[in-house]
Amino acid sequence: MPADEPIRLTSTGGSGRPVAVAVAVAAVLILGLVKPWGGGGAPAPAPSSAAPASSAARPAPRPAATAASAQASASLDRTSNIGGPCYYGLAWRLFTTETSDVGPVHTWYALLPVAASGPADPRIETVHVHSTTVGQLGYCSVHLPGASGVLGTQAWRLIPGQAVQALVLDPAVGTTTVDPAAGAIYAPPAGVWTAARYVFAVRLASNPTVQQWFAVDIS
Repeated sequence: MPADEPIRLTSTGGSGRPVAVAVAVAAVLILGLVKPWGGGGAPAPAPSSAAPASSAARPAPRPAATAASAQASASLDRTSNIGGPCYYGLAWRLFTTETSDVGPVHTWYALLPVAASGPADPRIETVHVHSTTVGQLGYCSVHLPGASGVLGTQAWRLIPGQAVQALVLDPAVGTTTVDPAAGAIYAPPAGVWTAARYVFAVRLASNPTVQQWFAVDIS
């Protein structure tokens, strides 16, 4: 059929719809006019299989740790001790270990140290512990970056009707903290921490040096 001869669409069966075959023929002719296949140039060569892979397909190299991230990791190491009794140092805590039928039981109590004039000062806050099997007793301090370090700790035992007795504190076995400023856990003077009132004074490396006092009443 000549290219300039019009295409006539006819209906079949009186339905009024164009014949699909005529539509197909028209499409083929139009494509032939727009881009004939004869006499054209050679098709574009297929991309070489040796072309380098796109950078999006290759995983980006992992950057080396920067000095800032290394410093942050070191700071976290200094202020955390997940494996020990004191960790993160966000607040003061009293720590005890008691024995039970299923093994040792660790307990942390809220603690609010205050300034005081001595072990008998009534302003000292007291934590009450009801147990006869306390084998370890101590504290966890605030030891975030910038907090005052701990210079030393003293303790006294107060029993009604008796003189105030100064105690020699020995660290409990296996409770050493990563940072000495994180706190300290002590073994009992003899066997267990017996029923009595124990007063602790924690000396901080502030300027000027101050002491923080707290008490534990074991019954």
